[in-house]
Amino acid sequence: MDHHRRLDAAAAQVALQVLLLLSSPATVVRVLCGRPVWLTDGDTLYLRWQSGLGSLDHCSVVLPNGTETTLPDAAATATPANITYVGDGYQSGQCGVRAVSVTPGVGNWTLIASSVDGRHGRDTSHVTCIAKQWPKSSTIHVPVGTAVNVTCGPPKAFYCRMSGPSGEVFRHKGQCWVHIKSVGSHHLDVWTCWSVTAESAAEVQYTLRLHAYREGAVTEVGCDETPSEMRVFCNVRNGTATPNGGDDNAAGRDGHFQSKYCRLTLPRDAKILSLAYGRGTTRYSYHGATYNDCGVSFAKPLRLSEIGRWKCMNAMSDDRTYGGFVVVVPPNNTKGIPPLTVTTGRSVMVPKGSTFHVECSVHSEIDYCWLRHPNGTAIPVTIPDSIAAGDPKKAGTRYRYTGEGLSFGQCHVAIGDASTLDTGPWLCALGLRDDRREMYGTVDVTVSESVIAARQEELYATEGTQVTLGCDTVEKQPIAYCRFLTPRLLGFAVDEKSDSQPPPRYAYSGQGLTAGHCGLSVDRVDDSDYGNWTCAVKILDSSGSEEVSTTVLLRKPEGFTMIQIIGIVLCGTMISIMSLFFANHLITNPSAKTTKKIEKLEMQLEAGEQGASRRVGARRPQSSTRVIRTPPGRSKHGSIPRRI
Repeated sequence: MDHHRRLDAAAAQVALQVLLLLSSPATVVRVLCGRPVWLTDGDTLYLRWQSGLGSLDHCSVVLPNGTETTLPDAAATATPANITYVGDGYQSGQCGVRAVSVTPGVGNWTLIASSVDGRHGRDTSHVTCIAKQWPKSSTIHVPVGTAVNVTCGPPKAFYCRMSGPSGEVFRHKGQCWVHIKSVGSHHLDVWTCWSVTAESAAEVQYTLRLHAYREGAVTEVGCDETPSEMRVFCNVRNGTATPNGGDDNAAGRDGHFQSKYCRLTLPRDAKILSLAYGRGTTRYSYHGATYNDCGVSFAKPLRLSEIGRWKCMNAMSDDRTYGGFVVVVPPNNTKGIPPLTVTTGRSVMVPKGSTFHVECSVHSEIDYCWLRHPNGTAIPVTIPDSIAAGDPKKAGTRYRYTGEGLSFGQCHVAIGDASTLDTGPWLCALGLRDDRREMYGTVDVTVSESVIAARQEELYATEGTQVTLGCDTVEKQPIAYCRFLTPRLLGFAVDEKSDSQPPPRYAYSGQGLTAGHCGLSVDRVDDSDYGNWTCAVKILDSSGSEEVSTTVLLRKPEGFTMIQIIGIVLCGTMISIMSLFFANHLITNPSAKTTKKIEKLEMQLEAGEQGASRRVGARRPQSSTRVIRTPPGRSKHGSIPRRI
């Protein structure tokens, strides 16, 4: 109905203009109605009219808003940038217009022409420019293994050309679509279609990104940016409120459950943000459009603390937490971000029968994790549905997952009923989701038979030095008092207070009784300190625990002391010097008895050499040699020649 009314109004306007022209007695007018024109937003409008008036001296166009613009055929004449003359020139009798970026809507475009001999004419076309009815890029989420129709492009397309992520190409009439019996990994990613409709001037490209998921809701984790700001988000899609027993207030306006809180952690855990619609900080503002969105936006340029791996956590009203890690790196950052490393919990010391925790994490999403017991047994770690749904307990198993989820890179496991067999290094393995690597960390566990443990059960200390000994509560429970009994049965109590007065040479060592530390520093160790020390504490709790104690053995170092070693070295050095002195004296000033022994030895050596020479000469007469020895005697310096 509105369309017909607009046509009637346009016809009335044309009739009025015709009457005005006819009222001029010297005017010959031709009035024509052009063909209707259909355009799509972004197309260019071309109207070319062969007036039949002969050579023209004027051509103009009346826009739908009533504005008239002259269209000279001379390119040098200034006209609006988006409106120009089109045709074979005034001499051909053609009047035409070329309009770029026509605004979507409906209206009449009228071409007005006048000839050199005074005749006039006009041609009106009803132009409909429609806005795009289909997004050029869209995203759909489907469960893995289900059937789905992948549809792309406008519904009224004449024909379709469609390409899938694996390179397959489909061509058919009508709208682009393909039926997938069971969604697999080869179907995921970008589908591209090209379509043409009655309103489109050219083939238009559309893209569709296909994501698959295994859970009941879809999480969009990522970042995008504008020229002025960066945005990090983890939004939830396609999640429906619980049909039975659900909280009506938890559902959003669209019937889907909504976000309870939105938490974003900057790289390297520099800062944690808790954002909601309308709430932010000076630099960070909430970014989201629906009740299921969780995101942050902040202005460029990026700060150093904002470059790296963000953790985005979106806690929904179904008692689950969705999200993951988002890597933010500016385009000109050539160094990238630091490599992934595994963070492990501190060494664990627990009493027998209690529960302890082995915790390893990495700033990346993981698909799985497993533990290796100190005895070499491999233990798989799974997240039961009850845990994922917020139930912290899982009966019937010794190993219980306690982390925030594998999407947040956490392999945190609580292990119950500790025994001494659990003492040793526990290895945790984390399987990265992105590159299928496994990364490892180790947590040392010590299970004690008692609620306290000696810092060292056996110590060695040299007399005159300082040593520290003591005991601590295994679970860092506060203690009411800390006392010691020396090997000579001298008893006293110590604590961190400055007015505490233990015997001389003894002082408290530790972080305080409330931290469960009972330590003693012994200054200038003497002989009375060697032996078994008793460390006793009373745990401060509501059950009125009894006193517990343990022993520490302080011993002298085995072998020589340092002073003894130095003495031995000095004595050895003096003996060596004296030996060299006496040897040199015997050589340079031998006694008469020694001289006779040397002469006798020389004669024996000479006789032996002569016998050897005769034997050699018998075999080889031509090369016989006589060795002549000078009888030993004193030199003018009083020394005796020595055989070398």
